[in-house]
Amino acid sequence: METSPADLTLGISAGPFELARSDALAATVLQLAGQSRRTIDIVGRHLDPLLFDQAPFIQAVKRLVLGSRRAEVRLLLLDPGPVARRGHRLLELAQFLSDFIHVRVPSPMHREFNEAWLVADATGYVYRPMSDRFRATVDFNDRHQASQLVSRFNEIWERALPDPNQRRLSL
Repeated sequence: METSPADLTLGISAGPFELARSDALAATVLQLAGQSRRTIDIVGRHLDPLLFDQAPFIQAVKRLVLGSRRAEVRLLLLDPGPVARRGHRLLELAQFLSDFIHVRVPSPMHREFNEAWLVADATGYVYRPMSDRFRATVDFNDRHQASQLVSRFNEIWERALPDPNQRRLSL
């Protein structure tokens, strides 16, 4: 039996537990985003639309960044081309709230990187060893593992470049 994300609280509910279904994973990333108070870091190949291009998830991110001047959402998009061509509500939100939501593309040295994760408030995480699979490890209260993921994220982030698809044209 899989754990229900509705029963989990960021910073309190301990795991880890495994997920393998897209609907359970979507509910879990929504729960983490909705409970985050300061930061969300997301890395992935295409910002999977089943997870990150859903209205409830977009609303959770919007509430976070509008609710605190210190809030920050960072997105590392490994392959921005397909996402830019098909459109994505999270990237549209990033254009309007660019002071709070930052999008970068990893340097060529990370071209073969294929993991995906979301870390909320450096406390809870969803980790997928293969970004094109829904199998994930989740923990809502593991600061040690979350900080390791944030550290890896920061290493990639520091070498990454702003996503050229996110540039606004001012007229």
